[in-house]
Amino acid sequence: MKILKFVFLSIFCIYSNFSYAEIFFIDIDKIINQTNVGKYINKEFENAKKINNAKNLENKNKLIEREESLIAQKDILDKDEFNNKLSIFKKDVSDFNRLNQKTNKDLQNKLLNNKANFLKLIEPILLDYVAENNITYLLQKKHIIVGHNDLNKTLDIIKLVDKKINISNFNDSISK
Repeated sequence: MKILKFVFLSIFCIYSNFSYAEIFFIDIDKIINQTNVGKYINKEFENAKKINNAKNLENKNKLIEREESLIAQKDILDKDEFNNKLSIFKKDVSDFNRLNQKTNKDLQNKLLNNKANFLKLIEPILLDYVAENNITYLLQKKHIIVGHNDLNKTLDIIKLVDKKINISNFNDSISK
């Protein structure tokens, strides 16, 4: 019986040594926001958003001026003519709001597409990193409850991505 326990324990110890898995984690959001290409994507989005907001503000101010002018003409204009101008104005406001929503949605979609394309470029780098470092599992940090900071490989990945992917490579990949 003692021999059977010894054999069982020996097999268990040997098997557990072979089944040891290297598990690390990375913060994808940090990689996207702190790599050179990720910063470029965010900067391009912010610039496009500022331009869009400036155009919207200009158009909004024109609409406000038209509204004030229409209100000033209320007592001067014929009731039918005023109602006609008012309905045209309401349609223009509605068109402005619809265009504004569409433009904002398009900007958000472009940002999401650029980030998705960037993640596609990162994937082979992650696969190579995992293979070179004999990593069994590379998990996303947001799905980890607790983990030693030694297991966080985010900074290594950021350095590697910055070495291997530059802005021109990224722009070439999205233009395809």
